[in-house]
Amino acid sequence: MPAGAGICSFRRRTLRRPGLEHGATTVMQIRLMTPVGTSVLVVERDRPRAEATKRLLVEQGYSVTGMLTDISRFAEAAAQTTADAIMIYATEPDKELLDALRALPTDQRRPTILITEDGSTDAIHQAVAAGVNACVVVGVNGNRIRSAIDLAKANFSNTRGLREELDEARNALRDRKVIERAKGIIMRERSLDEDAAYTLLRTRAMQRGVRLVAVAEMVVEAAEVMQL
Repeated sequence: MPAGAGICSFRRRTLRRPGLEHGATTVMQIRLMTPVGTSVLVVERDRPRAEATKRLLVEQGYSVTGMLTDISRFAEAAAQTTADAIMIYATEPDKELLDALRALPTDQRRPTILITEDGSTDAIHQAVAAGVNACVVVGVNGNRIRSAIDLAKANFSNTRGLREELDEARNALRDRKVIERAKGIIMRERSLDEDAAYTLLRTRAMQRGVRLVAVAEMVVEAAEVMQL
């Protein structure tokens, strides 16, 4: 489920009503700013309040894919839902909820909004650290929900981008370490200098049609086997 960058598309609806003269029909074109395509999973232990949240979302043009009242099933629901965002209503972000948020695998995370009665700095910080992208302290209305969802989507997209960049940097560092280790093994075993060892690795990678690091890993693994 790809997360958006906090930008919703909108649709125009055309409403018709009987004209005031001779039964003619007049056309009123009304731009309804409704967030087309944004669906939400509602998480709330109290079912009546979950129903109220659902109604408010629908009034604002969002579709609700489901309502979860049992936090112990949060991981299961997050894995199965097709929702674009998750909206959680909690009196306070307690340990069970925070643990459930932290435990979500990266590929199952979505823009997440927390509606809470606890506006303390500590509670908000804990929620954000657990994976919440936007918080709304109670006093919820349609405009605040819309703003919170847009903010959550933007924050989620930004955080995911930073996480991917960090993963890429870590992988690149790991690859460099493996290649350096493989070069050292080749230099020692074949009495080659560094440039010649690197050229040999690159040549083997081109011949096999694989990445340079894949050949380096084979060299390192072979050396480790010979040491057994």
